[in-house]
Formats: sequence, structure tokens, C-alpha cells
Amino acid sequence: MKENANPGVKWGIIAGIVMVLWYLAEWKMGTDYFFSYKLRLVSLVAWAVMALMAGLEARKQQHGYIGFKAAIKPIFTTYVISTLIVAIFTYLLYTVIDPSLVETSRTYLMKDTEWLLKAMKAPQEEIDKQLKDIKTGDNSITVTSTILDYLKNLIKFFVWTVVLALIVRRKAPQPR
Repeated sequence: MKENANPGVKWGIIAGIVMVLWYLAEWKMGTDYFFSYKLRLVSLVAWAVMALMAGLEARKQQHGYIGFKAAIKPIFTTYVISTLIVAIFTYLLYTVIDPSLVETSRTYLMKDTEWLLKAMKAPQEEIDKQLKDIKTGDNSITVTSTILDYLKNLIKFFVWTVVLALIVRRKAPQPR
């Protein structure tokens, strides 16, 4: 890769492949693993580490110094590419490889929603309404829903990008 290339491209492909393999392993281990919030959190941290690596590589390319704006580009590029890879994989997993995941995800969502609302001391009428909405809602995975989820994830990952860019940035010393 040439010296001034955006390391976000390389790290985006690496992160995309790693995350697909991660989710594939979770899926093979069973739905309790695949829908585990704890494992999802760990995967998000691993994803952030790979995006951070892109930012650090960009800083190294610039002789150890990088501004906030310049750090955003490789970090966000990592997320843009890897999230696209994961979105395509997820679409294929839910529509071609294992279409039963659509209904399974609804079951887990209902269970988790009920637990959360009870923990928040929500009235039983509200819990029942939320569970009914989930049960009767359209949970299908379409190209449109996949694109919308991809875009929503990019918005979330941009927040992560800003945080990581703040970590990576390092101003060059000013000559006196």
C-alpha cells in the first residue's frame, strides 16, 4: 500500500472480514450466543480497536502527528467499509442462509424488551403494548431495511469515530 493511502480502506476490509467471521462463529454456536448483548458489546469494542488502528496508522504515515479532522477520515472509512461488508453478510444470513433467524430475533427482542421494561418499572399495559407491537410488526429483512440499517449504523459509528479521532489526534509541536 502506498505511503499516503488511506489506511481506513485496509482496516475496513480487515474489520469487515473479522466481524463477519465473529458473527458466523456466534451463529454456529447457537442463538443464545448470536443474540447475546454481552458478545455484541465485545464485538463493538473489537471493531473500535480496528478503527483505532486505522487512525494510528494514518498518524504514523504523518510522522506521528495528525489533526482531529485528518484522523476522522481513516477511522470513519474503516467503519463505512466494514459496516457495508457486515450489512451484506447479515442480509444474506437472514434471507438465504438461515431465514428462521427473522422469527428467532423477534423472540429475543420480545424477551429483552419485556425484561428491560420490567426493570424500568413500566406499567403492565405499556409492556403488553410494546410486546404486541413487536409481535405484529414487520420484522422482515429486505434490501431497503438493510440499507436503512446500514445508514443508521453509520450515524452511530460516526459518534465512535469522533471519540477515536480525539484519542488519535496529536498536534505537531509549533516552532518557537
